[in-house]
Amino acid sequence: MNTQAFSTYSERLLALKLTRVDFAVQVLLGDHLEALGLNPHNLYLNTVAGFPDPQVETSRTLFDETLACVQKQTLAHYTQGITNIFSKRYSFAVEDRVKALDLITFEKIVADIVTGLAEKPGMDLSERPILPLSAEALHGALKVHLPGVDLEKVFITSFVNHDVANPVVFSSEPLVEYLLAHLRNNDIPYHAKGDPQAIYLVPFSGEERHLHPRLTPAHLNDLLIRIVPDFLG
Repeated sequence: MNTQAFSTYSERLLALKLTRVDFAVQVLLGDHLEALGLNPHNLYLNTVAGFPDPQVETSRTLFDETLACVQKQTLAHYTQGITNIFSKRYSFAVEDRVKALDLITFEKIVADIVTGLAEKPGMDLSERPILPLSAEALHGALKVHLPGVDLEKVFITSFVNHDVANPVVFSSEPLVEYLLAHLRNNDIPYHAKGDPQAIYLVPFSGEERHLHPRLTPAHLNDLLIRIVPDFLG
């Protein structure tokens, strides 16, 4: 996958609609927020109520908020001063306010995701389970979408911290086993930019010379967009 998996945004969005709504929302939020260095699972949309002695009444992650809007097919409308985005749950403290993302921008992001997934052909919004899956079936699907890649030499390696001079390996698994464990647990893994993770030709290596020449974790999202629809109930 040293070339683009999708030739256009429209082609990718159409394929994404064939996956599952939670994964689709995560992918689209990632497209918007990762450039800002933001993780939608670690940021909170907090709303106060009970004036003149306000208390934070609701607090939900940006991911949960966006997913709820998609599932209800509603466009978000937030009130400045009552709702804002914070780095801590149930906080409305100025020091916890997220400066990299304002409320109006987030509202537009949610609207873009809701309308994008609703446009014909609209996405199935049900919680579709992943069907019982064998290693052989997954291996076959990967071979179709990774032509020329030796799957015996693809290892998903995670680090305790990948930003230090001597990274400490936390785990290292063959690609088939890694994906199979997630999918059998009814989980479609999303790979965020900046995650302490990389793909290597050999297991338990952190050396640059062992990095896979064609694959990075970012490629896995598009790979999953391709293969997941065949495994959904």
